[in-house]
Amino acid sequence: MLKIIFTPDKTDVNTPTGPDLAIMSDLKSLPMFMILSVLLIAISLNLAQCRRLTDDIDNEVSSNPAANIGFREPKEYVRISKPPVPVISKKVGAHVELHCEAMGSPPPTIQWFKRNMRITENESFETNVIDQSPGYAKVASRLVINYILPRHQDIYRCVAEAGAQVATAVTKLIVSNKEGREMNFTQLINAKILGAHHLPRVTFWANMLMDVIGSDVILPCKSVGNPKPNLIWIDPNGKVIENNERFAVLPDGELQIRAIESSD
Repeated sequence: MLKIIFTPDKTDVNTPTGPDLAIMSDLKSLPMFMILSVLLIAISLNLAQCRRLTDDIDNEVSSNPAANIGFREPKEYVRISKPPVPVISKKVGAHVELHCEAMGSPPPTIQWFKRNMRITENESFETNVIDQSPGYAKVASRLVINYILPRHQDIYRCVAEAGAQVATAVTKLIVSNKEGREMNFTQLINAKILGAHHLPRVTFWANMLMDVIGSDVILPCKSVGNPKPNLIWIDPNGKVIENNERFAVLPDGELQIRAIESSD
């Protein structure tokens, strides 16, 4: 800023430094038009500086939140963090589990495909039913084959989806002694392979879920087994979760939590 100092007596003022300007002439000796000219210059400089400051503020603060400094629109993304083994070899009658993990935002789901045919039914699970805040999650899935047959030899794909984003990992299952070992439906029944009891296994779950306090979230849990498993949820204190105003175990095994808290 330009500072103008009028002094009636030039002997009382030391020569200024920096931006200050001292007019050390006797006011009576200066023509009035010169004094007015100097004042107009000073006013013009101050107005120009004010306009620059106003422009800077307008550039930094906008009525559109996306244009304000520090604001970032959430971006959808997903990646396979732990793919299944590239190749696995098993004999007829063996038990096999293919494991796959993914992370992303919004929280992803994982489906298994045998080539292009989907063989799992893991629905997309959505968080924040009310405020639509983008959550972040690490999820895992396992594909369970209790009794390997020659027909199971194929290419399997783990497909993770988060919003419109998709990531894929591939594994090849080889049946090493498949020649002449295929069985039809009647043979599977007679051999008690179909309908046999199998231990329960969780097939889709979230290892970690992050979201904003106060959001509504859903924690996924899918399972297989014969007979059909009963699912229960345990809270951080080791107690079985019962349905109440904040917690609800859904029919498909998912846990819905309303207005999450830091203690959750």
